Amino acid sequence: MRRALLVLSTVLITSQGAVAQTDQEILRELQQLKSRISQLEQALKEKNAKEEQVEKEVEEIKERLSSLEIHGGIRLYYQGASVGTIDGQNFSNPSGAGYNADIELTFKPDEKGEFYMRLHSGAGTGADKLFDEADEPLFANLNTLADDNPDTEGTFKMLEAYYTRDFLNGRVNLVVGKTEPFIMIDDNEYANDETTQFVGKPFVNNPILDPEDIFAPMVGITLSPAERIEISAVVQSNDTAGITYDGNEWVQREKSVYDNVFDQPFYALQLKYSPEFNGLKGNYRIYFWNDSADHIKIGEETDDPNRKPGTEDGWGVGVSFDQQISENIGLFFRAAYGNDDVYEVEKFVSFGASVNGLFDSRPNDTLGVGVAALIPNDKLKNDDTEYHFETYYRMALSNNLFITPDLQYVVNPHGSSDNDNILAGMVRAEFSF
Repeated sequence: MRRALLVLSTVLITSQGAVAQTDQEILRELQQLKSRISQLEQALKEKNAKEEQVEKEVEEIKERLSSLEIHGGIRLYYQGASVGTIDGQNFSNPSGAGYNADIELTFKPDEKGEFYMRLHSGAGTGADKLFDEADEPLFANLNTLADDNPDTEGTFKMLEAYYTRDFLNGRVNLVVGKTEPFIMIDDNEYANDETTQFVGKPFVNNPILDPEDIFAPMVGITLSPAERIEISAVVQSNDTAGITYDGNEWVQREKSVYDNVFDQPFYALQLKYSPEFNGLKGNYRIYFWNDSADHIKIGEETDDPNRKPGTEDGWGVGVSFDQQISENIGLFFRAAYGNDDVYEVEKFVSFGASVNGLFDSRPNDTLGVGVAALIPNDKLKNDDTEYHFETYYRMALSNNLFITPDLQYVVNPHGSSDNDNILAGMVRAEFSF
């Protein structure tokens, strides 16, 4: 009996030890399982966070892509002119049809920056065929719609591709890329766009400055130190570098705008004041420009390869004003003076008006009238003032389709009262999308 009790006690003790050992193993396994569950939960949180981040980035990309816009337009025109005799040369009346087209792309990668690109195509010179028949028969041409056409008909060329970005809550704006200086200087509300307004050069931009206008790599900055005041500065690559003898005469040496980008650059500075009188807006600009490439001085041109002519920078000053005088009438004024050692036109002035909704039944139509005077350099043989008169009437057939008849009259072409006056007419059709 005693032995049986001893055996039973031993069995119970052994069983209790085994049970205790089993509980410890179960507890350890539970702890391991808990740790594994925690790891899985953490991994799941990280996975969800990554998915949320990916979704956020995808939404940001979608939002940015939603800012991508593509616009464009095409202009079809026919222009003819009655010319007569200029500088003793008799001209047939130049005329012809033409077109130009633009595709514009804008993209905002964020709230403060924007990328802009413009592709351009076109053909046909209209009344500017006159310039194919004579060397500079006018101080300012009649059809700026053809100025930027590519050399090969039917092809597109990239005229502009630049990035703009605001800093300091919009008080500073930076422009970097390929474009023209006229986006930052000599702009005007009523006489600045040949596709919708005047087509004669004296009413699109300053014709003294125009020979320096090219599409090239540029850096520009605009500062707004106070309300209604802007200061703009531009530095741009040049397509000329020094002068050279071409076998017949001394001329400016051409180079790619992408070579030696800021060697003898073009630069300009503009101050703009934009007041508002009784809700009527205005802009008053004064600017200075300097093309630091060598320009052959007037009066020193020569075909002698052994005598290099004197040179100077092409510089000048100008103003460009526009002012609303009523809800539908605006006035514009331009004037400029250029270095009389290098520019054929020494002084220039233009003024005119733009009237919207002249007729109650045509609220979206625009009438434009302008007068310009180009005063030649007194070093030239022809020193009479060349006068330009232009008027157009832009008829809105829809929000995207316009028809515009345009009439120009030039007195004293190429600065001579002995030359026959020129009458030029154009009909232009515009379609935009």
